[in-house]
Amino acid sequence: MFYLTTAIPTLILAILYVRNFIKRRRDNPAGLPFPPGPPRLPIAGNFFGIKDMGTQWLTYAEWSKIYGDLLYIEIFGQKILITNSEKVNEDLLDKRSQNYSDRPKIPMVALMGWDFSVGMLPYGPSWRRHRKAMHQVLSPTAMLNYRGAQLNKVHQLVRNISQVPDDVLAHFRTFNASTIMAVVYGYETAPQNDYFSSIANRASEMLTNSFFPGAALVNVFPVLKHLPEWFPGAGFKRYAKTSRKLTREMRDLPFDFVRKQMAEGTAQHSMVSEMLETNEEVEVIKAIAGTTYASAVETSASTLSSFVVAMLMFPDVQKKAQAEIDRVTGGNRMPDFGDRPSMVYLEAAYRELLRWAQVAPLGVPHMTTGHDVYEGYFIPKDTLVFPNIWSMTHNEDKYPEPMRFMPERFIDANGRLTDDMAEQLFGFGRRICVGKHLVEDSIWIAMVTILAVIDVKKAKDEHGREIDVVPEYTTGVIIYPKPYPCQITPRSPLAAQLIQQTEVNDS
Repeated sequence: MFYLTTAIPTLILAILYVRNFIKRRRDNPAGLPFPPGPPRLPIAGNFFGIKDMGTQWLTYAEWSKIYGDLLYIEIFGQKILITNSEKVNEDLLDKRSQNYSDRPKIPMVALMGWDFSVGMLPYGPSWRRHRKAMHQVLSPTAMLNYRGAQLNKVHQLVRNISQVPDDVLAHFRTFNASTIMAVVYGYETAPQNDYFSSIANRASEMLTNSFFPGAALVNVFPVLKHLPEWFPGAGFKRYAKTSRKLTREMRDLPFDFVRKQMAEGTAQHSMVSEMLETNEEVEVIKAIAGTTYASAVETSASTLSSFVVAMLMFPDVQKKAQAEIDRVTGGNRMPDFGDRPSMVYLEAAYRELLRWAQVAPLGVPHMTTGHDVYEGYFIPKDTLVFPNIWSMTHNEDKYPEPMRFMPERFIDANGRLTDDMAEQLFGFGRRICVGKHLVEDSIWIAMVTILAVIDVKKAKDEHGREIDVVPEYTTGVIIYPKPYPCQITPRSPLAAQLIQQTEVNDS
């Protein structure tokens, strides 16, 4: 009996191994080598070689020093390509985007009801239709219509921070949610506990945190999605069920609000109202609106939270930025979007923030639609491609001392901005984020407004000594700095007065 129980699993593994070998030979008749990578175990592949799945981009960066910028691994039979340099990304995701623009089918995403997201749609006619509609309502020209709403929301942000400085991340979430609800739905959120925003925030947060062990396992073995909810280890099913309800409400309720307002003649101009006026298909509108909200809220809140960490760690940068703001505004008014061309150092600080603080270190995975050969290496069809954004933005050859926050690296010897836009956050090739202008405007105006009227300083312990900040980040698709102590106060009595005046001027 002992020999039988050990022989059967061994035989199954051997059959799977041989079948996989035969398939590889059929798909790659020329016998070209795969890109280099660490040795793989049968079946599990490189799974056990990754030190921490929560920070796997660091492992990939280490491996790239050994095997090169084009890194190939396998995890339980899934072929994965990690691109660790800007050149490889440009060659594959940009120049060969026809073959590198698909998205993988992730079972957990579908179970949670997020398969409507434009960012996760398969590359093809439906995606192109959604993408075209998004371009029209999220273009730089279209964004000019919402500058007033963005200023109103950022003024509310600095009022909230000055009044309750102990929970900056919550204020950033409120700022981003209220801004995007105004832009997407023409909806004015409640100051606290807004119903629509709370639904959308919870749905987005659940997606961001959805890659816990059980959920990750169903992505590797999709057959597990058929397990009943009560089955041991099937907690991901209950999680997905809760998410699916929230996701449906997030898509439907604000949309219904806009349509009702339009029927009554009281609707504010918004992305949704504009698309309804042009008779865009309802499901397309819901998908675009929901995608825009989820994408912009999480990325902006994480980036702005990292901005505060940077100001705590590098106070000289804060002083230089504030000096430039005072020079442009005279120190007696709030900054505006019209000031942006005059603020070279602030623009450089914005780019350095995108480089220094990675919101999604591995981006969103692409997938190949066909076989490819690159520099003599064979890249199979249906290969997951992860752009290691962290590795690119921490390349010591391009960015010396990459852990330092140095806006000067984006300013040339003549005092002008360099050509490096540091926009890896927004993706690559045909999958580059259409909503980047909305996100960029929100992050920039928040940075400059906070610095104009608020000082961010290190907190002090009971002995009056400053508490050093060592940034630690959460894990997940989108990462956030963990809570950190800080001291936030108005820069001066005049700054405090400017903050209070915004409430009157915006009303």
